[in-house]
Amino acid sequence: MLHRLRLLSAVVVAAGLTVAAAPGIAHAKPRLDCSTTAAAGKLSRAVGYPTTVSSATTGATAAATPYCDVRAAITVGADDGSTSVIQLRLQVPTDWNRRYVQLGGGGFCGSIPTAGTSGNGNVDLGYAVASDDTGHVGSGSDASFGLNNKAAQNTWGYLSEHLTALAAKTLLKGMTRHAPAYSYFVGCSTGGRQALIEAQRWPGDFDGIVAGAPANRQNYLAPLSQGVREQQNRDADRNQIVDAAAAAVVNQGVQAACDGVVKDGVVDDPRACRFDPATLLCPQGAAAAGCLSAAQVAVVKKWYDSPRDNRGRALYPGGLPLGSEGGWVGSDISTSPTGLSGGGAFAEQVLRYLAFPTDPGAGYSLWDFDPSRDAAKLDRMAKVYNADTTDLDAFRRAGGKLMLYHGLADPLITPFGTIQYYEDVVKRYGSLARAQQFARLFLLPGVYHCSGGPGADRVDWLGAIRAWTERGQAPTSVLASKVSGGVTTTERPVYAYPLRAGYDGSGDPNAAVNWKPVLGARGWR
Repeated sequence: MLHRLRLLSAVVVAAGLTVAAAPGIAHAKPRLDCSTTAAAGKLSRAVGYPTTVSSATTGATAAATPYCDVRAAITVGADDGSTSVIQLRLQVPTDWNRRYVQLGGGGFCGSIPTAGTSGNGNVDLGYAVASDDTGHVGSGSDASFGLNNKAAQNTWGYLSEHLTALAAKTLLKGMTRHAPAYSYFVGCSTGGRQALIEAQRWPGDFDGIVAGAPANRQNYLAPLSQGVREQQNRDADRNQIVDAAAAAVVNQGVQAACDGVVKDGVVDDPRACRFDPATLLCPQGAAAAGCLSAAQVAVVKKWYDSPRDNRGRALYPGGLPLGSEGGWVGSDISTSPTGLSGGGAFAEQVLRYLAFPTDPGAGYSLWDFDPSRDAAKLDRMAKVYNADTTDLDAFRRAGGKLMLYHGLADPLITPFGTIQYYEDVVKRYGSLARAQQFARLFLLPGVYHCSGGPGADRVDWLGAIRAWTERGQAPTSVLASKVSGGVTTTERPVYAYPLRAGYDGSGDPNAAVNWKPVLGARGWR
């Protein structure tokens, strides 16, 4: 942590505005020398693995913010002789605000998230921004990089973000003669898992962390939640049972039952609604337009429930939330006559190349996996990938702040697993009040996986975590917005769990001022 660099007299406004602080942070502006990077030996010593700088060039964002663009590579080895090369990018604006931001990846990664312009908005605000490819080059839907490669599995599993942070901060010091005053990590999905890995395993890397829709039970999530849903939705000939037309019927039924006072297509809290898919059953259970067959009803009921083994025991906490139906196509329902859904394909990749101590490879199919028989085989590699420990003691003691968020209509990673994880953290620290001193959870109604859906899905997470970290302003709520065609159509407050937003009954429901905090449910059941 960087507390020794902080001055109590610092006055910091919200992210995106000018920073006025005591001498040593803002008044002593770092002088950026793009041609001066850390010597190779020093950089490798700081990282702990051979690290080289491949280029350091000047550039400018679309908003004409000048910055130094540094590319570097870290070669990671493992005790089996395998290697993995992490490619990273660091962007340092000429007018650096002494804040460092690292952005997480998605899926299986394989590319640098900021290789394009995704980090430029933060560069325009004065932040130094870094990201990496997690140790391999490839598609975010392809896990074959992990085949018999322990180093690649380790870098994707838990090492890449830590090593990138070490390298980027060393480079920053070499280029500006200043260390970051504050460091932040922001990620969603795999990036959310990476965020929690940082808080749990490397608590000194970041002062503030934002973990969105985290795949934190990674080695259980893919096979036992996403993969099981795919298996449940296939008949004896492996044809899909619930298709896009059936999903549309279910969506209409859920909206009729759960849309609440404001008819906006958003299920405010799926835990507070009771909906029985059997109400959509076709006469005599035969398939017909506008209703569900008996087989489709059975699948939908399973999807809303936790996945279970053949003895009825839950394999994973929670199923799909009510309100997620509009996102089922693609995530849970294949758009190809012969292919798997997004979740099913991801699960199959995990099983082939990551899930087991010995990789079965491309010949292994999702249909070879029996969750009742094989679930226990996932435990060993879960220790590599999962970010599910509630031991955040070192992060808390260092003054770290953690914000978790999840869309309540997520059709890919159930939000109920995140709620359960947060409740487990609360239990560890004795009370909600104690947990909220350093960790808070925000649940976004009507939001799909990381973004999208009918709900308000845009939030300035970096601004919120910065205000909490630097000014001590614990976030009781964040402002979420819905943007369509470049126009903000809806604004809505999202309160820290277990509070939720309730419409006050008057005024424009699209205006945040007309929503007030009400006590919501605890837990996910």
